[in-house]
Amino acid sequence: MKANDISKTTISEATSRNWKRLHSNGSGRLMSRANKQLSTKTIVPIEYFLNKENVADIQRFVNYCKEQNYSVEEVIYSVGVRLLKEAELLEKEHVAATLKSLTPLMPLTPLRLPPLPSDEIDFLGLLYQCFLLEGEKNRKGSYYTPFEVARNMTKKLDFSKGQTFFDPCCGSGAFILALEGVKPSQIFGCDNDPIAVMIAKINLLLKFPNEEFEPQIYCCDYLNAINAVNALKGLKANYIISNPPWGAVIYDKSGNPISTKESFSFFFEKAFNQLENEGVIRFLLPESVLNVKTHRNFRKFLLENTDIQSITRYPGTFSGVQTKYIDVQCTCHFDRSETECSEVEKSSFNEITVKDFSTSLEMTTCMSRCISKQCFYLTKNLNFNLLSDSDLEKVQKILAKGKYTLKDSTWALGVITGDNKNKVKTKRGRGMEAIYTGKEIEAYTLKKPRKFIKYERSDFQQVAKDEIYRADEKLVYKFISKNLVFAYDNSKSLFLNSANILIPRIPGMSIKTVLAFLNSELFKYLYKSLFGEIKILKGNLMELPFPEISAETDKILSNLVDEVLKGNKEALQLIDNEIDTVLGINHP
Repeated sequence: MKANDISKTTISEATSRNWKRLHSNGSGRLMSRANKQLSTKTIVPIEYFLNKENVADIQRFVNYCKEQNYSVEEVIYSVGVRLLKEAELLEKEHVAATLKSLTPLMPLTPLRLPPLPSDEIDFLGLLYQCFLLEGEKNRKGSYYTPFEVARNMTKKLDFSKGQTFFDPCCGSGAFILALEGVKPSQIFGCDNDPIAVMIAKINLLLKFPNEEFEPQIYCCDYLNAINAVNALKGLKANYIISNPPWGAVIYDKSGNPISTKESFSFFFEKAFNQLENEGVIRFLLPESVLNVKTHRNFRKFLLENTDIQSITRYPGTFSGVQTKYIDVQCTCHFDRSETECSEVEKSSFNEITVKDFSTSLEMTTCMSRCISKQCFYLTKNLNFNLLSDSDLEKVQKILAKGKYTLKDSTWALGVITGDNKNKVKTKRGRGMEAIYTGKEIEAYTLKKPRKFIKYERSDFQQVAKDEIYRADEKLVYKFISKNLVFAYDNSKSLFLNSANILIPRIPGMSIKTVLAFLNSELFKYLYKSLFGEIKILKGNLMELPFPEISAETDKILSNLVDEVLKGNKEALQLIDNEIDTVLGINHP
């Protein structure tokens, strides 16, 4: 439920070049299907449906409204009024007052609408999502939180002593609808999407049919102190739970302490300052928060200013978005040396009805365990590595053996042609030579090349120095990979940029011995444990710890690599055994 529109955005120089290449119209917007912000297709949010059998009916309803040329505002308001009338709330004074505040959205004439499903918790929010174009959803970050997730994030809250709840990016109110044991006077929310605010207000009226109140849901830009309403400026909340916008980049002149341009960090920092001393803040965030370098300062802020109580991983994604998500729960006080880590496997969400919602909505976890916060300090980027005690002990043991790194080695990208379609061929022509891609890289060896190129340096967008490409010996590795995969090349061959190049310099180690370490099962395990990415990044590789070894060990490993290069697969296990011994890892 992150419907806050981030208008002040910027892009990197590399992105700018790509926009020009892909025909930007000069307005700062990419005129290509690759830019979802320009997409005009609609996406049905399957994850937001309580009853999946309603999908076809909702689509027919939306299509009918579009055929009648009804505006989104008219439809949402009319449906909201119908729901209030069916709940026998329409004539109540506080409801009338709330609706009066929505007068600008009121249709001039009553809309003729077909029947509606009655078994959705937030039918209005669901309907609104089905109207939004993909580009608009992407610009607003308008991907509403599934109810099973909202309930999981709010199920342990206690309101018995008058505690207050605040959602600074409330959207249509999924978190608010999931609350139990709370009174409307204890609930606050805001969003800068007026339609979403209208929906949240109506949903709150429907949630508390026997209470007389006007919803404390406000339409404002939460990050803009000038536009923020007075009711929120002095608010201190016991619970702040939200799903803020992701991905937008914000210019900030006020000095955000998290020192990042990522939108959700601004929401978190401001919300954190509105938290009561004993309060809890819990945000739904992209999984990349755990280990991507861009978010290092956000992790640093959490470690230095909060007590991270729990991290929960969810299995799904939002419709139209590939990013998986997590939630992080924090408090203001440092009182624990451990963090609870949960992995959500599935839910019983599809088996319940609206009447069951308040009591039966549960999520099933396949794992819930406590992890030491020492796991968060193993890398320079403060990656949140969710390691078991045994894994942490093993990783620390390997790191302790390290004396050297790849920091002083030579690194290079493969050739970036700028036009692979016309410059890279599948058949060798006159004056052409083989060029390898990441797909031809296997552990230790290269597959037969499938691409060919005429090597004219001036014709390419970016190239490394010739002495690197033509080095007598070099290592090459896959950039996109779940595992470390390094190959040996002494043929002075060319590589495209899906393969990166390394000429290692580790005291006391030959290039083949370094290759043995990088391809070993132990280093694969270490890389996954520390960095957990699907990209093999130079910065991460430079943190890998290489031990000091004897000349004899170097010769043994180098000779074993020669055996592997000759096709002796049995040497692979011998390499792993030798490296395990060097690093002090004993197997039962």
